[in-house]
Amino acid sequence: MFDQSRLSYILFGLILVIQTSFCHKISTVKNVGAYCANDTSLGDPNLNPIDESQARLINKVENGSLYQIGSGEDQIWLAHVYGNTGYDFGYAYGTLLRDQIHKMVPRAWAHFEQEVIDSLSKLKLPKWFEDIIANEGLRAALDVQNELVKSYMDEEIYNEMRGIADAAQYDYKEIVQLHMLGEITRGKIYIQSWYSV
Repeated sequence: MFDQSRLSYILFGLILVIQTSFCHKISTVKNVGAYCANDTSLGDPNLNPIDESQARLINKVENGSLYQIGSGEDQIWLAHVYGNTGYDFGYAYGTLLRDQIHKMVPRAWAHFEQEVIDSLSKLKLPKWFEDIIANEGLRAALDVQNELVKSYMDEEIYNEMRGIADAAQYDYKEIVQLHMLGEITRGKIYIQSWYSV
């Protein structure tokens, strides 16, 4: 039997899932993506030059390579992973980006917890209650979302997340919860870069 505090967290999570399913506004941001043959009525084509500089190998492991691509201030990392299973892909990714995962995940949690607290501030709730919702409510909502979509997701996605967690030596459940952020918000989330390449 559930204790009352756990049940309230689950109910809050369910309310958050339902609320986020119905409250998205249509974005008014112009399409600044690459020009392609589809309808471009959402914005101007991307006329930025294509960077043809050589990718620089940063690290190579079994089933994967990490490259730095781009030039000047427009540089990103590109992970190329391969294998026979999702676990192989995830293990290569987790091995290549272990340090970045350990830096990014806590910062991502802090960011999203703050987003929840900022939304709750309009309700003028006590700080201790906001902290409980931000720390337990978001994770509970993500757990509920995972249960709702689990039967629709390919098992290899979970195997890939298990591989990432094992290789990066990071908590599997937290990796799954972070993966569910896109599900719970229907892709309407903003993740910024918290570290430079």
